[in-house]
Amino acid sequence: MIVSKPTQDALMELIKQCFIENRKLDRIVSILNVKFAMNETANLIHHNIAHYFPGLSDEIGSLCLERYNISVLYGETPSAFEDYDKVVEIIHIIENRIIDFQSAMMAVCKIAFENNDINVYTDMLGLLTGYNRLVEQAILMADKIDYYGEDKIMEFDHDISHFWILGEDEK
Repeated sequence: MIVSKPTQDALMELIKQCFIENRKLDRIVSILNVKFAMNETANLIHHNIAHYFPGLSDEIGSLCLERYNISVLYGETPSAFEDYDKVVEIIHIIENRIIDFQSAMMAVCKIAFENNDINVYTDMLGLLTGYNRLVEQAILMADKIDYYGEDKIMEFDHDISHFWILGEDEK
């Protein structure tokens, strides 16, 4: 077998998690846009973070499974009905989700390495390197929202492009 069963299972779970992240972040974007009228923040998070995850799942599937003639199995994803009352809370939830997903990616790397799936390990390291930019952005947003505070969320929304480090070249 070119890719061990434990590595395959871990990859499939990570692919499923990509779609969960997309759904949860899409819900957050909707709340930021509608409930808080933070259209600049919502737009940047939507296009540069939420949309990152379906593309990442495609890359994981293509590079780590399909190239070895292993088809991707897509697990179920939960609904997203969450509601939030504070923007500071939302931004910190985004930061936590982004960092948790980074940990999940590192766990898959470790599983691949431990199972001598060096081919998958090296491809996952490359994907992790790109993902680390999202972590950097999430940490910066959390630091900034703490500085602005809940009373100045409109200023945060107005200024976000000045501390937004992600762009179209991130994909």
